[in-house]
Amino acid sequence: MARNESTGARQWQQWSEAEARGMLEELAGSGDSMASFARRKGVSRRRLEYWRQRLREAMAPEFVAVALPPATPAFIEIVAAGVVVRVREERDADEVARLAVAIGRLAGRAC
Repeated sequence: MARNESTGARQWQQWSEAEARGMLEELAGSGDSMASFARRKGVSRRRLEYWRQRLREAMAPEFVAVALPPATPAFIEIVAAGVVVRVREERDADEVARLAVAIGRLAGRAC
């Protein structure tokens, strides 16, 4: 807070973002609590809190779309009499059931 040269009264002075960052960096390096730092510097604790919040929000992470490789297809595995058959999960359920029955017959027992 600056003083009016003619009256000596305290006068509010607007901070730029750079000034606020500088003050907050000084606060972080001081080891002081926010209240004691504010008193020592002659600034409002609320002003420090305001700028800390405002700059934190400005630094909020942005979410960016990330291209992922195509997913590996999932498989259903049918095992009968030592025979392993893998079919893609998206296959028709009736077709997979017929395949399981056929493998079971070939193996001499039902799946």
